[in-house]
Amino acid sequence: MKKKLLITALAVMLLGSSFPVYAAPECMADGNIFDAEWYLDQNPDIAAVFPADVSAEVLYQHYIAYGAQEGRAPYNAAAFDPANILPDPGTSNNVPNTTIPSNLLPAVSRNRDMQNYSYNWANTIKSYLYENQTGALTRVEFINGQIVVEDYDSDFYLRSNRTIPMELSIWGGFYAGDKYNFVVFGQENPSQDNGKEVIRVVKYSKDWKRLGQTSLRGANTTVPFAAGTVRCAEYGDYLYIRTCHEMYASSRDGRNHQANMTLAVRQSDMALTDSYHIVMNSSVGYVSHSFNQFVLIDQNKNIVTLDHGDAYPRSLVLMRYKGAKGGSDKFSGGVENSTLVAFPGTIGDNYTGASVGGFAETANGFITSFNYDGGNHGTREIYIGYTSKAGLNSTVTRITESAGMQTPIVVPTGLDGGYLMWTDAVGTFYYTRYADGGTIGAIATADAALSDCQPIVHNGEVVWYVTDNSIPTFYRLDASTMITKTTANGL
Repeated sequence: MKKKLLITALAVMLLGSSFPVYAAPECMADGNIFDAEWYLDQNPDIAAVFPADVSAEVLYQHYIAYGAQEGRAPYNAAAFDPANILPDPGTSNNVPNTTIPSNLLPAVSRNRDMQNYSYNWANTIKSYLYENQTGALTRVEFINGQIVVEDYDSDFYLRSNRTIPMELSIWGGFYAGDKYNFVVFGQENPSQDNGKEVIRVVKYSKDWKRLGQTSLRGANTTVPFAAGTVRCAEYGDYLYIRTCHEMYASSRDGRNHQANMTLAVRQSDMALTDSYHIVMNSSVGYVSHSFNQFVLIDQNKNIVTLDHGDAYPRSLVLMRYKGAKGGSDKFSGGVENSTLVAFPGTIGDNYTGASVGGFAETANGFITSFNYDGGNHGTREIYIGYTSKAGLNSTVTRITESAGMQTPIVVPTGLDGGYLMWTDAVGTFYYTRYADGGTIGAIATADAALSDCQPIVHNGEVVWYVTDNSIPTFYRLDASTMITKTTANGL
C-alpha cells in the first residue's frame, strides 16, 4: 500500500498536477483504516482549509483530533470492508495491529475533574465504568440528556452501544449490581404533592432489558438529589440508596432546606421496603445540609454511611446503623456516629472549606479521603481519614504540604488497602497506596487525570476513563504501580 502511494505521488509530480491523488482506504500506522481522498470529498469544509498537497497522515490526525468527535466517517463503510484491505509489501498481516478496527464511534463528553467540587456541594455522578458479563468493560454516562451505554473489548475498542431513555426529567445515578443494573431518576415537586412521584428506581437485566421499577412519592421532597449525589450499595436481594433532597418549606422559617435521604429496595420484586426523609437528628442518620453522600455494606453486614454536613451536624460524619443489617427490609433506627472533622463557622454556612471524594472499607476500619483548608478560607490540602470498626474511633492525617489540591478519590483493591488519587489546581496527577490503619506509601506523579468515573479493579489492574470534550481515554494502573493510557478505538 505504501509503495502504491509512492508510485502514485511520483506520477502526479511528473504530470505536473497540483492535486494530490490518494489510494483506496489504507491502514494507518496505528492499525486503523482511513481513506484520505474520500474524507476530503465528503467534507468540503475541511478540504477548503487544507493545502492541495496535504498528506494522508495530516488528514488522519485531523480525523483523530476533530473529525471523530464531530461524527465524520474515516472511510465509506457502505462500499468498503476493512477485512479486504491489501497487505503492505513484505508483511503477512492485513493490519499491523491485530485488533480489528471498530466502525462505532464513542460518544464525546467532558468529565475531566468532575469529581472535584471546589465550592460547597457535590453534583450527581454522570460517568460510570463496570465489568460486564463477558469480562469486558461497559461505560455508562449521562450526556446531554441521554444515557449512553458503550461496551468495550479488552483493547478499549467500542464493540456495541445503545441509549437508555430518561424516564423522569432529572438524572440521579447508576449502579451496576451483581445480577441487575439500576438507574435512578427524579422529578421536581414544587407543589409539595404527597402523591407525586419524586424518585424512580428502574431495574434492568445485564443486557439492558427493562425489568421493573419502584417509586418514592411525596417524601417531603421538592427537588431530589439537590446539592448532593446518589450512591448505592447492595447486599443479597437488597439495594440501598443514599442521596439527598430539597425538602418541603419549613414551618419554622418558610425555607426549603436540604438534607440526606435513604432508601431500601428489594430487588426481586422492586418493592420499596424502607425510606427515611423526614426532619430529625443525627441519632437516626439524618444530616442537614448533606453535601455529599456515601454508603457501603461492610464485612459484618453493617450499613455504614458518610456525609459532608454543614449544619446538623456541621462535620464530616461517619454513621453505622445499629438496629439493621444488610439484607434486611428495614434500616431505620439508631446509628453510631463518628466525627472525622468538625468544621468551624456558623451552623448552616454552606462554606466548609472541604470536599469529600472517597469512602472504603478495610479489614479493621474505614478509609475516607477529602481536601480541607483547615477552616481558614485558604487553599486546600489532602487528608486521609481512618475510622476503626471497634469503637468507631476516627483520626485524620494530612498527607500533602503544598496547597491547591482538588477532591481526592479512594480506589479499594481489597481489605488490605488500595490507592488514593488526586490532582492539583494545574492538573498534576498524584497517587499513593494506602493500607489498613490509614497509613500511606510514597507519593508519585504520572501523566494521568481524574474524572467522576470511579476507578474499578479489572483484570488485576485499576481502570478508569476521562473525557475532555473528546472520546474516552482509558487509564490503567498495574500491580507495579505503573500507569498507562489508551484512547478508545486506538485513536
